[in-house]
Amino acid sequence: MISERHITIEKSARFCVLEPKSEPKAILFAIHGYRQLAPFFIQSFQVLADSGIKVIAPEGLHRFYIEGYSGRVGASWMTKEERDTDIEDYVGYLNTLYQSLKDEIGGLPVHLLGFSQGGPTACRWLAASNIDFKSLWLYATVFPNDFDFVINQDRLEQMNLAMAFGDSDQFANEKTISEKMMWLKSKGLEPRMERFVGGHVILPEVLLRLWEDVNSH
Repeated sequence: MISERHITIEKSARFCVLEPKSEPKAILFAIHGYRQLAPFFIQSFQVLADSGIKVIAPEGLHRFYIEGYSGRVGASWMTKEERDTDIEDYVGYLNTLYQSLKDEIGGLPVHLLGFSQGGPTACRWLAASNIDFKSLWLYATVFPNDFDFVINQDRLEQMNLAMAFGDSDQFANEKTISEKMMWLKSKGLEPRMERFVGGHVILPEVLLRLWEDVNSH
């Protein structure tokens, strides 16, 4: 007879920080997507660092070879296997990371971005923490189906919520995007939407528009 058991262990987790040249005016936690690594992912945010934002990119706890048994490596936040345990683990990791950086963050406003698979990760972290995020940016992604909009209603109403989707995103056609926006509207949310020409990719000009969006309201 087989029984499944779990133990809690210590594990080293990698994260990257992109510093602006001058004193930062805000903090952005950027949560990467599936098959990405923090050192490469964070490079896409140089345009925000140039605008005075300190970017912090945690890396998923699970690394793997993207193709075959060698070559490029990627990371992920979870799979369908041991789903609930992995969610609990990465939420705990992100909360621990934030606590370790509290002195460094100080009184700066803190923002949260999730790209692709990092979107549900960011949303679950938001829901499971008491961090005063000023805004949530969902880039090429949406809230997960298990997000509790009722419990988090007050927090969401106090935050700036912005989204971005390309017009040729291979994971979200126009019908899917429209359905997701209607779903959010049924939950009482009408986030500002940035549309751009391009696919499932982070573009500097879109990041700048998102930053302008969340600071103009």
